[in-house]
Amino acid sequence: MMKYEKFKKIDKKDHSEVTRLLKKTTHFTAREWVIARLCADFKNVHGRSEMTWIGENLPDLVPFFNEPYSRQEVSNAKASFKRKLERSGTTLFYSYYSGLITKDEMLEIITNMTKNIGILLDMEDAPPDGDHTEGVQNMMVDVLRRINSALEEEA
Repeated sequence: MMKYEKFKKIDKKDHSEVTRLLKKTTHFTAREWVIARLCADFKNVHGRSEMTWIGENLPDLVPFFNEPYSRQEVSNAKASFKRKLERSGTTLFYSYYSGLITKDEMLEIITNMTKNIGILLDMEDAPPDGDHTEGVQNMMVDVLRRINSALEEEA
């Protein structure tokens, strides 16, 4: 089996420690985060995640997982990740759209989010990519412009 190079910086941690680290910046558990990462990294020629293979090889791929997962467990973790992602996005953009936070507060949140993304990428041993960070910021600004435009049209 090939050597998977992610998560080496946190390989001495256990599952619950990784979840505690993640909870400082996300709503995800270690299980959801790792499965989402593996599903993104291990796809077949049709672009589909190799869920059975991921589950069977989980302990070899990720140092803080001791047991393999079934295909269903992998699928459930990936679905949970996506649900939390959508709820988080809804919370963020609703707060801005409805006026619960100001434009300046939103920009501060985006800046903090970018820092947190760097922390997560570092935990994955991903090399820093200024273009990616800038891309995230640009995407968020574009979404904010669309929301502002929609708000102006309603007024």
